[in-house]
Amino acid sequence: MQNKNYTSFSPDIDFSGLDHIIIGSGMGGLTAATWLAKAGHKVAVFEQHYVPGGFTHSFKRKKGFQWDVGVHYVGNMEKDGGLRTLFNFLSNHKLDWEPMGDTYDVAYIGDDIYEFKAGKEAFRKQMAAYFPNEVTAINQYMRLLDKSNKRSNLFFMAKVFPPLLNKTLGAIFRKLFHKYAQKTTLEVLKSITTNQRLIAVLCAQCGDYGLTPKYSSFAAHALVVGHFMEGGYYPKGGADQIAKHTIDTLKAHGGEVYINAPVSKIITTKNRVQGIEIDGLFIPCKSVISNVGVNNTFNALLGEKERKKCGFNLESTGASSGHMCLYVGLDSSDKALNLPKHNVWWFEDENLDEKFDRMTVENAPAQFAYISFPSAKDPVWQNNHPEKATIQAVSVGRYEWFEKYENQPWMNREEEYQQIKKRFEEKMLERLYQLFPQIKGHVIVTEVSSPLSTKHFSNYTNGEIYGLAHTPSRFKLKFLRPETKIKGLRLVGQDITLVGVAGAMLSGMLAAITILKFKVWKLFKNMRKIEPKVEH
Repeated sequence: MQNKNYTSFSPDIDFSGLDHIIIGSGMGGLTAATWLAKAGHKVAVFEQHYVPGGFTHSFKRKKGFQWDVGVHYVGNMEKDGGLRTLFNFLSNHKLDWEPMGDTYDVAYIGDDIYEFKAGKEAFRKQMAAYFPNEVTAINQYMRLLDKSNKRSNLFFMAKVFPPLLNKTLGAIFRKLFHKYAQKTTLEVLKSITTNQRLIAVLCAQCGDYGLTPKYSSFAAHALVVGHFMEGGYYPKGGADQIAKHTIDTLKAHGGEVYINAPVSKIITTKNRVQGIEIDGLFIPCKSVISNVGVNNTFNALLGEKERKKCGFNLESTGASSGHMCLYVGLDSSDKALNLPKHNVWWFEDENLDEKFDRMTVENAPAQFAYISFPSAKDPVWQNNHPEKATIQAVSVGRYEWFEKYENQPWMNREEEYQQIKKRFEEKMLERLYQLFPQIKGHVIVTEVSSPLSTKHFSNYTNGEIYGLAHTPSRFKLKFLRPETKIKGLRLVGQDITLVGVAGAMLSGMLAAITILKFKVWKLFKNMRKIEPKVEH
């Protein structure tokens, strides 16, 4: 499929003189590419899909509907805040954001409803109102979040330290961080309360990092919860605007993104990167930045020699969870249907670990559902899609449930697979009708994705959406740094830092810092400036 907005790869294109090749156009890769292009480096991004942007892209279907695939909301986006400044830097201030309001998440646990309020004090007061006998535990929880997140900042900073500093000061930072990273969320919360319902509520956003309390690192939990503590925001015009405006900035500085460009190999000789290979064509460059996940990078693009050199080993850490999603199109507006901006986390009961452990392809929607209303979050949706609304309803989808259908063609798999998706759709629609009965009779378009859909487009081996699982063991993997032991090879993406668009962007910035070194301060100084249009 040809996308007229982007350049499709062709062996006839002149790729000579490249400083950096970025494999994969997710936000880790686009961030690194844009920083480097702004510093005057010649950069090219190669994307195997026909739409760039990784999990920030959107897809369209019949009757004028469009859905995002990964970015349902972003936190830490207060005006003039650090993350907002970074987005402005990448988009040249062209990306606008819409706040989701005072309530950004709502948890349904059994018959009870719990609202997540924007702002630390509002959050604290709301939780104390729900659990008046647990005020001490709630206050302690808030302190633990702050302490863990401060140490996380030092941990991620140490990822760009040169070898000597990494062995000395970096070792201290890692030790401080591991105090929280090497404990599970459940272990930490059980140390401050025995109230199972409170633990369930505080962990209701666990789907944002893909693990229930028994398995997740508390440091990962704290980072994600802290990320949204001041509220959620959504990009005006949809999630794909993030990549669109970043790519516009990249191109304005001489960079380029090539779609339909599946890199088959990273070429190295004598422990140094030489370039990449696509369809038998060798493209030389000074450095390669991989944004396709560490599993794909080392197992698909590099050989055994390179894996050993870099200390690549995932025996202690597996892939994160996959998911199933029901995409819904409605024939009426969000306003007419009274659909909320906030997300909904629905759980059958408070036993999160037990429910997720026993989940099957047949009962997943009866155990858990995450529901997002992208069109309600987007203030310009109705301008281009009048009298239409969209919903996404997600539950767990494990790769092993669908592995037998993997080698069948996309969109044309056997009837048994189609029936599994159909039953998921029926059960998830029942859940939606229970929670939002006003939409019944207005559903005109539906589509279901599975982990095989994710694998088809992202090449993640198990159809996972969050890369490596956010377990305690993940944070002890020494090779999860931007720089590898192969000269000129760097890694970016959520595996290197943390789940989500913010984590991916941080990884891209860290990779750029390892290349630009002290020259990066010139970019930092100009981060708040709007640049004039650059013609090439």
